[in-house]
Amino acid sequence: MARPPQSDAADHPGSRLPLAARRHWFIAEVDRQLRVRGGLALGAKVVIGVSGGADSTALLLACVVIRARKRAGVAMVQPIAVHVHHHLRESADDDAAFLSELCRQFDVPLRIEHVKPAAMPGNRQANARRLRYDALAKAARSLRAPYVAVAHHGEDQLETILMSLCRGAGMDGLSGMSSLRPLGKGVTLLRPLLGVRRIDCESFCRAAGVQWQEDPGNFDPSQVRSRLRRDVLPVLEELWPDAASRATNAAAILEAARAALHNELQQSFGDPSRRRWARTRLERMPAAVIAAGLRRAAADELNRRGNAGAGLDAIGQRHLMPVAEAIRAADRRRRTYQWPAGLQVVVSSRRVKLLRDKHPRPAPVPVRPAESRADDGPPLVIVDEAPREVPELTPLKIEPGPLPDPPPSPHPS
Repeated sequence: MARPPQSDAADHPGSRLPLAARRHWFIAEVDRQLRVRGGLALGAKVVIGVSGGADSTALLLACVVIRARKRAGVAMVQPIAVHVHHHLRESADDDAAFLSELCRQFDVPLRIEHVKPAAMPGNRQANARRLRYDALAKAARSLRAPYVAVAHHGEDQLETILMSLCRGAGMDGLSGMSSLRPLGKGVTLLRPLLGVRRIDCESFCRAAGVQWQEDPGNFDPSQVRSRLRRDVLPVLEELWPDAASRATNAAAILEAARAALHNELQQSFGDPSRRRWARTRLERMPAAVIAAGLRRAAADELNRRGNAGAGLDAIGQRHLMPVAEAIRAADRRRRTYQWPAGLQVVVSSRRVKLLRDKHPRPAPVPVRPAESRADDGPPLVIVDEAPREVPELTPLKIEPGPLPDPPPSPHPS
C-alpha cells in the first residue's frame, strides 16, 4: 500500500508531497509534454491510466503537483485516475486496493474498469491491450475528458522498436509508439513519459515517499518484453549509455518520415481500405514504396478480420518485394501471388488486386526463437500465360558395337 508521505502544508493535495518531490525535474518534463506537445488547455480533464507500477504512479503524482499550480484561479490540469482490472492474476486485486488508497490520499477521483481478456479467443496479451484502450477511451468519453495519458517510458519505446525491427515491420512499427494519437472519437491519447527512463520514474516516486506495485509479469521470461528487459536492454545500455533516450529521439525522426510516407501512400494507393489499384498508377514508384502500400492494405484487411498481429508478422519482404518488382516489370503477364494469412495478390496487365485466397496454405507451426527457421520458402507464384508448344524430340539411336577400352588409371599399380 502507499506510504503516507511527510507533508509541510495542507492547502492542497500537491503540498502533501515532500519539497524535494515538488521541485523534482520530472514534474517540469511532464508539464512540458502535456502542454507543449499535447496541447492541453487550461483546466483540461485528463484520464490517467494507472496500473500501480512505478511509471504510472509517477505520472499520477506529477499531475497532482501540476494540478495545484493555478493560473487565473483555474487548476492547470484535472487528473482522473482510471485503473483497468484485467482479472489475469490473483494479485491484481492488490493493485486496485493500492490505487484506491493512493488516490484517496491525494484527492484524485478513481474509476476502476473491469475487462476479461482470458475469456476471449486469440492472443491473451493482444486482447488485454485492446480491451484496456477501449476501456480508457470509454471512461474518458463518459467523464467528458478529451485526453487519456498513459505512462510508457523510454525503455518501453526501445523495446517496441526492437520488436518491430526484428519482426520486419514497416515504417509504422519502426517509428515506435506515438507521443500523440487519436483514441476513438473525441479522445486523444498522450504519452508524456517517452523522454524519461524507468529509473527516473522510480527516483521521483522515492522522492515523493511513495512505494509502487510490481507486476510479476514484468519478470516472466516467456514474455518477449520481459526477456528483452532482462537480457538485451542492459547490454545495449552498457554499449550505448542512455540508449532508451537515443531510441526515443530516433523514433521522433522516423515518425516524421512515416508521416511523409503516409501522405505518399494516400495519394498513390488511396484509402487503406482499397484493394484494387491501376497498375499504371503504381509502376513508376520505387519498389520499397509499393511494398509499403501493399503492406498497409494487408494490415487493414487483417485488422478487419481480427488477425493483424500474427497474420501481418508472417508477411515479410520476401512476399512484398516480388510483387512490387512484378508491378514495375516491363512484361505485362498476369501473375498471382499467394501470401500467408489467407491473402492473394493478382498483378495483371492493367490492375493490381489484393484478394482473399480461396485456397490458403496452412500457416507455419510456431517455433521457439532458438529453433526458428530462416523462412518457410518463397511465396508461391502462379504465372498465368498461354501454354507453349514443346517440339517433338527425335529418339536417340544407339548402334550396337564393341565397347571402347577404359582410360588408363592415374594411379600406378
